[in-house]
Amino acid sequence: MVAKKTKTKKKKSITAKKMCSRIIQREGVKKDGTLKKGYRYAKGGRIVKAKTKK
Repeated sequence: MVAKKTKTKKKKSITAKKMCSRIIQREGVKKDGTLKKGYRYAKGGRIVKAKTKK
């Protein structure tokens, strides 16, 4: 029997965006990942400050 050739696994490189999002706390998000009061999700998943109704 002939042994199969195994491919070497490459290390996954971390992009700057991923690295920074882990380190820098986004505005409007609590540490547990929920939104703070007065913030909402906008189109595309962005977090924006909610406008008050008058």
